[in-house]
Amino acid sequence: MSEQEQRSHQCCFTGHRPEKLKRTEDEIKKGLEEAILKAVSDGYTMFITGMARGVDIWAGQIVLLLRKDNLNLRLIAALPYPGCDSRWSAEWKKQYTVMLK
Repeated sequence: MSEQEQRSHQCCFTGHRPEKLKRTEDEIKKGLEEAILKAVSDGYTMFITGMARGVDIWAGQIVLLLRKDNLNLRLIAALPYPGCDSRWSAEWKKQYTVMLK
């Protein structure tokens, strides 16, 4: 696959923070998983997440879980700025750190 074809098969995630969502976390995650599985079945292997609390992190977590069974999947963490997690709760900081590892 050429570089241009690879770039056209990238999927990016960005979304609302948890406090702005109108659906439950479980509903959001279920929808994300369905969309990611569809993207994978359509040939997408490169995923990019903005690493913000909520949708961005949840989508990245799903890609990492799916990667356990599909080593072709890749996740790029597009970090907003150093220390962006400094005001987050301990739980969100933990999820952020685990994903970066």
